[in-house]
Amino acid sequence: MTVKRNVPCIRSANRASSGFTLLEVMVVLTIIGMMLGIATLSTGGNEQKQEARQQALRFIAQLDAYRNEAVFQNIDLGLAMDGQTTQLLKFVDINNPTHITGKTKEEVSKLKEVPWEAYEGNLKNSTELPEQLFMSLMLEDKDIDFNELIDDDGVKPAILFLSSDEYTPFKVTVQNRYDESFSIFIEGDGFSRFQMTIEQYEK
Repeated sequence: MTVKRNVPCIRSANRASSGFTLLEVMVVLTIIGMMLGIATLSTGGNEQKQEARQQALRFIAQLDAYRNEAVFQNIDLGLAMDGQTTQLLKFVDINNPTHITGKTKEEVSKLKEVPWEAYEGNLKNSTELPEQLFMSLMLEDKDIDFNELIDDDGVKPAILFLSSDEYTPFKVTVQNRYDESFSIFIEGDGFSRFQMTIEQYEK
């Protein structure tokens, strides 16, 4: 006695139910793409803010280093700025022979007008922000036009760091050119440690 088996029928049913149609695959891919797009939009602003925050913290660390350098080396330093880059300068006392040793008459003449020269020491004397970030500066509640700090005789510093451990009170704002949802503020009162705050705006 033999038992009749319907194996071919079962295999046919399995073959029919296994796999996806092209339409189903396209729908799944579309849904995944939409979810990835939403995730990118929701985290994109945070990434830009985080990058700006890291740059601001790096800038504060540099300000601390400049302040310490002025005190420990007993020199006066100045920070020139143009919104995208910074340059550290050193005050030159033309009445001090050691400050003008080896300089030409033309160089001394320029120093009489603007007694600052590029700092040369152990610290990094210039920085540059990423293209998408920029800084603005406020001194004594007045917005500073960086162009006014540059003339034919040289570059003038915007922020001073004195050997007496005092510095120019200031407020620097760091912003992203392509994301106006936040601003980062770096402030100093002339004596205390530098402070950073982040302000978030609704889009």
